[in-house]
Amino acid sequence: MSWQMALEYLRTLIWPAVVLTLGITFRKQLTSLFGRVESVETPLGTVAFEKQADAVAQEAAEIESEMAGQLAASETNPPGMGDTEDPEIPGREPQQITRPQDSSSSFSDLFELAETETTAAVMGAWREVEKSLKATGAKHGIARISSRTLANMGLLSDELARSVEDLRQLRNRVVHEGDILLTKSGARSYITAAERIVEALALSQDPRFQALQYERAVIDALKHAGLPAEPGYRDDEFDAYGQTATGTTIAVEMRFRRRGILKMRDIEQVVSKLSSLTANVLVVTNASLSEEVREFNRTYDARPRFEVVQWQGDEDTSLLVRAVGRLAG
Repeated sequence: MSWQMALEYLRTLIWPAVVLTLGITFRKQLTSLFGRVESVETPLGTVAFEKQADAVAQEAAEIESEMAGQLAASETNPPGMGDTEDPEIPGREPQQITRPQDSSSSFSDLFELAETETTAAVMGAWREVEKSLKATGAKHGIARISSRTLANMGLLSDELARSVEDLRQLRNRVVHEGDILLTKSGARSYITAAERIVEALALSQDPRFQALQYERAVIDALKHAGLPAEPGYRDDEFDAYGQTATGTTIAVEMRFRRRGILKMRDIEQVVSKLSSLTANVLVVTNASLSEEVREFNRTYDARPRFEVVQWQGDEDTSLLVRAVGRLAG
């Protein structure tokens, strides 16, 4: 091999050798550099996650406070509600809000877990929210649970449903997207938000609040059905009144049931008011109609006109549309 060829080989190999030597010599510094580059990428997502979780916690706390205020205001004008198996008793003490007995201890355990296993703590907090949603749906015979379904049935406020959805999306970022570096403080913020939502969900299951939510959902649905109704006053005989485009006045009675069916004795209570009424009457309930009530619907032809409709959510609004049309005709 000539000395010229040896020189060419040396020139070819010298720079890889230099790079390798420098890499070995300065490996600690290079590792630190790459670590800093990664830390520049991830904190933005981390900070956003923590702030969003804090915002959900604040919103849920405000929702719970507002719900408690609404319940306090409704004590002087309780909405139409009851249980066929456990009817309201005049003068009964207000029902106490029941929260899951193990809820507080569960979240305490999760806060401890967040010190060592942030992702597991977030997943555990979301499971507590899911458990509360399932418990809510089980009371009303709903198999496939979502916050939107419960909101459509008037069992959950739209605001609380949005908070639940926000929390679900944050959980998905941790589990599926992996675009954040979950810190202890971020995990604690998420757990706090979940705890506030579980507390608000528990309050939403107070039967008085459920009746309030149902009334509001029905009034909103009636507007879409062509009857812009307004709530009645405390001393009114009916829960709401509205006028159709043809000028027909319709009085609305709402009967919320936590369980059981709507029986004829419930309808007879409303019929007893008709003697002094000129407006037509629409009874709206979330409960199934007994066969007697169904027969009453088919055969009643006196004045003022009278109809009973089961409404459980947006999917039943078409029933309201037909009922309002018949009462307006």
